[in-house]
Amino acid sequence: MKVTLIVHGVVQGVGYRNIVRAAANRHGIKGYVRNVRDGSVEIVAVGEHGSINAFEKEIVVNDRYGPQVMHVERTEHGSASDSEYDDFRIERDKKA
Repeated sequence: MKVTLIVHGVVQGVGYRNIVRAAANRHGIKGYVRNVRDGSVEIVAVGEHGSINAFEKEIVVNDRYGPQVMHVERTEHGSASDSEYDDFRIERDKKA
């Protein structure tokens, strides 16, 4: 399963991408996370359905534990080739 998540809120400059990468590694997720110029964070996650769901729950954090995530947009892409991504990484910022 492959999903794209766009996360809005206070998610840049607070270590959020590192939180996402650590959660992805715990759940066996492949893909990437990167900042977007509009202040959001884009995540592409590839993994088993149950792993994706657990990963999504973990990356929605609150003020007590980290940045405040205000809204997560989710787009499901269906299946993805296992060879499409080798690991989960932090990528360069998206310009648009």
